[in-house]
Amino acid sequence: MDDVVSARPRWWSFAVERPNFRRLWCAQSVSVFGSQVSLIAFPLIAISLLDASVSEVGMLASLERAPFLLFGLIAGVLVDRWRPRLVLLITDWIRAAVLGLIPAAAFFDVLSIEWLFVITFAVGSCTVFFDIAYQSVLTSVVESGDLLMANRWLETSRSVAEMSGPGVAAGLLRVVSVPVSIAVDALSFAFSALFVHSIRPAGPVSSAPRDPSTRDASIWSEFKAGLRYIRETSFLRWNAAIGASWNLLYQALLAVFFVYLARDLDLSATTIAIVVLAGSFGAVLGVLAMGRINKWCGLGWGIVLSMCMTSAGGILLATADGSSLPAIAIVGFGFLLINASQPIFNVNVISIRQMITPDHLMGRTTAAIRFLVWGALPIGALIGGFLGEAFGTRPTIVVIGAGFLIPAVMTLISPIRRIRDISDVGIKKSEPTTSKEG
Repeated sequence: MDDVVSARPRWWSFAVERPNFRRLWCAQSVSVFGSQVSLIAFPLIAISLLDASVSEVGMLASLERAPFLLFGLIAGVLVDRWRPRLVLLITDWIRAAVLGLIPAAAFFDVLSIEWLFVITFAVGSCTVFFDIAYQSVLTSVVESGDLLMANRWLETSRSVAEMSGPGVAAGLLRVVSVPVSIAVDALSFAFSALFVHSIRPAGPVSSAPRDPSTRDASIWSEFKAGLRYIRETSFLRWNAAIGASWNLLYQALLAVFFVYLARDLDLSATTIAIVVLAGSFGAVLGVLAMGRINKWCGLGWGIVLSMCMTSAGGILLATADGSSLPAIAIVGFGFLLINASQPIFNVNVISIRQMITPDHLMGRTTAAIRFLVWGALPIGALIGGFLGEAFGTRPTIVVIGAGFLIPAVMTLISPIRRIRDISDVGIKKSEPTTSKEG
């Protein structure tokens, strides 16, 4: 373990006193901001340069997310076999290279929608491997007792990127052309790779394959080992179930949310933008409040409280009526509560998961959890769209708002609420056998 600091620092000085974590955090932050630029620039390239149809723009969005379902599980097995730090380097350089092809192809007038499909899929595939590998590298650059603080830093950068990223991208696009903005995005991944390269590996996670004794094992047997560990570990089972139900409901909400605001509440485009901004700001507030919430009630009840916040937000959305100022305030505050709950839940459960998962199962466990949790996203979108079409957006919002009680009840009846501190879940990572968390 590098950068070991015996005294627990304040939140703002945590990364300053841990050079390796600081480099990993910078790499992740730059990568996340780069992804936010791509999120806006890709469809704009398709529309403005390639005259793409609505279905082709939708295909771009699908291809960017498809690798999470196609490769999520196998990526976890492979990351456990490979050197996670090397995976970060390779995926960053590949994303920089393929994104650099877009402005080059546009300059020579050879860019086509088919090439954009391929590049989008390649970038999405690299993101799958990067996201899994960086969590594995994290456990080698900070002490286990510092995982909560480290994940809080990482979640902060993600929340800030999601809140400010679209604005930064829009500002960039007003100054330069879309292909040039993609070139800037490519440079962001190159900078991320340089930060990763500067990490000085000291532990087995970042400097060597996880478990040399399992190199001859089949990929299928390693994949089953990861799923078996989740099935036999109480916390991970509840983590997957609660996370999947929350994602399904949230994606169902987003499928009808903007139609609900525009048509049922008759809000203007500017007002809708303010509501969305309030939700984005809620994620940042959640990160900032998390430390006090955990100190006040403990990790487990912090997770319970986060799900209760989501339920309260869903109920507020369902009760709003009309375009009056109070109705707008209710919708904005409800959306803020829902988004504020997400980082509190994420930081706590990810930190606990990293604490209880053996090193040689880290990639597989992370990938399997993400497959189960993120696999609910497209299902939720389909359900939300179907309900909105069949019964209308307001009844759908009411059903989803009530549905957010489900993850709250699940956390209340789960053993998660008994976890007070990160030390309460201490399990030796060297143990290959599965263990129940305390």
